[in-house]
Amino acid sequence: MTPTENVHAPTVLAPYPGPDSDPEMLDVFVYLRPETNGVQVESSILSVIKKSPHYRSALNLVYLANIPGDYIVRNRIVERHYGLRLHFAVHGGAAFTPDMQSQFERHYQVPFREQEVIGGFDALRRYQWTPEELFSLWVEEEAVVRIAGQVVKRYKDVFIVNYDIPALLHKNDTETDIAVMVFRTRTGYRHFFRLALQMKDVLVDRGLMSAEMPISRAVHISRSPFEQLIDARDYLLLAPDRPATIWDSSFAQYLLGQGIDHAVIQGAVDHPVCTVSQDEEHLLELAEGADYPGALELLRRVRSQLVFSRGT
Repeated sequence: MTPTENVHAPTVLAPYPGPDSDPEMLDVFVYLRPETNGVQVESSILSVIKKSPHYRSALNLVYLANIPGDYIVRNRIVERHYGLRLHFAVHGGAAFTPDMQSQFERHYQVPFREQEVIGGFDALRRYQWTPEELFSLWVEEEAVVRIAGQVVKRYKDVFIVNYDIPALLHKNDTETDIAVMVFRTRTGYRHFFRLALQMKDVLVDRGLMSAEMPISRAVHISRSPFEQLIDARDYLLLAPDRPATIWDSSFAQYLLGQGIDHAVIQGAVDHPVCTVSQDEEHLLELAEGADYPGALELLRRVRSQLVFSRGT
């Protein structure tokens, strides 16, 4: 059986025009989380975009598709998209490198090896929580830290790694379709982050999400050029039966045009935990809000990368 046999086909409503050669024209992926997907949410987001003074002159919708839940599940898109975070959600502290352990100790001021540092899935079993209960677990702000792209949450005397991953997997099932959009803009990622706050205001006003919920729980937005590569690989379709690759993205073509080797670009996608200055950090987070030249400069400063086994 082929990966898409007997699976509902995606619907491409606005075909992707291909990479843009202008390095000032950034591509931003926006897709609705399963729990908030729907025509009302989609139209609310588009209403914010259309009211922007930059709409049509420096901000355009260039891709729109609806991807069925069974297509996502059959092709294991969510597992691939969150592959590294899934690895840590399974293995917890056992997957931490010595540098990650040092970052942990600096933040929490306790010896790493004397603590229980477990993955999100172990937390479900230990406390008999549902994925949503774990996802919604409230703790003080200082009890949470990001280390090399992994989120650690302290609950009592236990440290839970990537508490959100079980819920992200649970919410994506055969019945949850998602809408995916790509906006092409000259205004930069950070301007789009401000638009995201306006999106939240509209969604709250229309009763489509609570004021307490962060916009990231309702809508995914590419936050860096490197995240654009991953979003393109997983959620961009050149045709209903033809998934894109990272090479179909504008940023990948920009990097190739600047003389960056294919293997280096692929390595940034596959092995994003890297050392640029001292600590091991996540390339997607380091490049948050950067334009293409800024992300390229960051890539050139990478001194080393870590390779994690993705087997779970």
